[in-house]
Amino acid sequence: LAAEGQDLRVEARFDASSNRLELVRLAGQARPGRALELWVIAAGADAPVSLGVMPEATTALIDVPADLAGLIAGGVLAITDEPPGGSPTGGPTGDLLAAGEISEV
Repeated sequence: LAAEGQDLRVEARFDASSNRLELVRLAGQARPGRALELWVIAAGADAPVSLGVMPEATTALIDVPADLAGLIAGGVLAITDEPPGGSPTGGPTGDLLAAGEISEV
């Protein structure tokens, strides 16, 4: 996941057999007083769905709920800059810091 003009770069791997998403932050971090929130945008969806606030650690494993795991195949992962604790509205409110299409390897 990356975006032009942004320092944040994150590598993500999803294991569909365990519904586990592995994140490795290669560069960048949350701005002071802000949080990084991870979103999935399903193919053909009108709005992103939050997968939660990313941990401050450079590596993390996220257990994706079964009802959200089905949105990942063919979708897009995105990271936004949000207030501590995540978006107060249920949708992205901050700047888009990184995004990437999900492809099967």
